[in-house]
Amino acid sequence: MAVEKAMVLWNISNCPIPDGHDPLMVVQRIQAAVEKSGYVRRNGEISITAIGDKLTEVPGEDVMRRLSSIGIALKNADEYQMDLYDWADENPPPGTMMVIDGHEQLGWLAGTLSELEDKGFRILKQWDWAALFSDEQETTTTSLVVNSSVKSPWFCEVCFVAAPSLEDFTTHLKSVKHAYGEWDRHASKNNVDRTDPANLPFGRSNELDLLLNQDMVRRQMLTSGRGRRRGPLGPLRPRHTFNLTHSKAS
Repeated sequence: MAVEKAMVLWNISNCPIPDGHDPLMVVQRIQAAVEKSGYVRRNGEISITAIGDKLTEVPGEDVMRRLSSIGIALKNADEYQMDLYDWADENPPPGTMMVIDGHEQLGWLAGTLSELEDKGFRILKQWDWAALFSDEQETTTTSLVVNSSVKSPWFCEVCFVAAPSLEDFTTHLKSVKHAYGEWDRHASKNNVDRTDPANLPFGRSNELDLLLNQDMVRRQMLTSGRGRRRGPLGPLRPRHTFNLTHSKAS
């Protein structure tokens, strides 16, 4: 008999662990909620990925360490729509997906979730911690497993970095390389003119200033070389995955 599987995507930035609650107890509650749905029975497998755009701040390094210790994958990102499709590609229906996020964000995903439901996946949505904690804690019977569709249990989508360990992951998130990646994402999304020094966040650190200045000069040269073309250029960073096993972030 095939093992029943479920995936949980938890936007921990929008739905942080409630004050006064133990992170591992919260995970057990999530696990129990999936089991209670009746879709994943005894001895099934559940993978949980906690997603946030500033993980070292929310939930913070201590909670990251505790979640990672029990097999929760951590992903630095501000969206996860493709994660739903990636898991669906590797786990044909009937699989179960739970999304934990704010009510508004779940509304934005309504079309995607409806499409996956039409394909035979079971969709669970959770945005109310009070409902999750309303019942008495029950003993869970499923196993927590690492999501097989993720590039690494510790992945930064901003910089496309797959870290080999939690320590490497947190080091990367505090690095100049990541700070520049965050700025690059912000500037690209908001169509910032990066040829104008007044628009750049100089002054945070000498290392970041150097990267910003190099990028600005390169863009100024490209813009002037294209004659009348005006406005900001798109991202100039290579869009590929770095494996920190061979090159650790500093």
